[in-house]
Amino acid sequence: MDKKITYLLTISLILIILTLSACNMPNQTAPTTQPDTGMINTIAAQTIQAQLTQVVATSQATQPQPTTAPPQPTDTLPPTAAPTNTNPPPTREPSQPTNSPQPSATITTVPCNRASFVKDVTIEDNTKMTPGETFKKTWRLKNTGSCTWTSGYDLVFDHGDSMGSPAAVQLTSGTVKPGQEVDVSVDLTAPDDPGTYQGFYKLRSTDDIIFGMGDKDKAFWVKIVVPGETGLLFDFIARASDADWGSGTGGVNFDGPGDISLTFGGPDSNHNGFAMIRDGIKLENGSTSGKLLETHPKWENDGYIVGLFPKYTVGAGDYIKGRIGFIANSDGSCGVGNAYFAIDYIIGDDVSTHTRLNHWNETCDGTLTQITINLNSLKGKKVRFYLVVKANGSSSQDWAIWRSLGVFRD
Repeated sequence: MDKKITYLLTISLILIILTLSACNMPNQTAPTTQPDTGMINTIAAQTIQAQLTQVVATSQATQPQPTTAPPQPTDTLPPTAAPTNTNPPPTREPSQPTNSPQPSATITTVPCNRASFVKDVTIEDNTKMTPGETFKKTWRLKNTGSCTWTSGYDLVFDHGDSMGSPAAVQLTSGTVKPGQEVDVSVDLTAPDDPGTYQGFYKLRSTDDIIFGMGDKDKAFWVKIVVPGETGLLFDFIARASDADWGSGTGGVNFDGPGDISLTFGGPDSNHNGFAMIRDGIKLENGSTSGKLLETHPKWENDGYIVGLFPKYTVGAGDYIKGRIGFIANSDGSCGVGNAYFAIDYIIGDDVSTHTRLNHWNETCDGTLTQITINLNSLKGKKVRFYLVVKANGSSSQDWAIWRSLGVFRD
């Protein structure tokens, strides 16, 4: 309470005391009536109360008021240091979707040079090949990179068994855009020795970048098996029914084959000639045969018969071996057979490649002729063999036979 308030209270108390004293003092002139002392006290008290209220109100109006209430003491523990992370705590479990913005998707850059394997167009894995056989391996690849493959791109041998592979082969003569496919090939030769062989390849760009399949640049491959086969590999006697037969006179028509088509198996009375299997017959050398092939030319002067056999792939070390001659007369004596024997070939079905391997002029002289032809020059090639018999003049008793004839490998 300030001094002004104290002063007013003091004055008020003095006035009260004086008033009370005056009431008790003897009055020289007696009033006609006596005032009510109780009422006087009440009025004095109300006056003092009103003055005090006004003083207090005035004092409060002149004092500066605080803008906020002062902090009140509590029973809580002293506050700890404020956390450094001011972000509000999550209101949901992390696994629950929220309405907050999601981060943008990561952009993956597609490399310039990348490929994927589609399929083997030729030569599936573990294809069997004869020794020295030539073949074309073709893969189908897809451009999965971002750059276009051009004529400057190459197929390159990476490692493994080369099988005569060139170091590089042009991938395409045009363009292969991203997402497109292309067939790429390489010419190979099966090794001479038996075994399993596998060669691995990749691609090379115009700036000499070597790349392969997928993001790990894996190589793609060719895989073959060369079996260790020996003995009789192609039996002319057993395959004779699969050959195409024909006959004629004069020069041999190899395109037909023959001018007249013949049905294998005879009969042996067909004057156009015949081809058939014989068994257990007497030969000019006096022996009795097992199964053999008889090929009688057309029954005319200079008549011929020709047979074209199915394809055979020549392997390393292959050779043809057999015997040729005539069937004897019914009494076992030698007839008057006189004919020209020959073995020819073509590559695949291309008659323009027709080549003679060897020929023999035979007469019925009581012996069979042993024949042997080395096929090393044809190693790896798919060939079709011809058997030819042509009458030297008259075809009478030209009961020509091929005995134990086949392609062998030691």
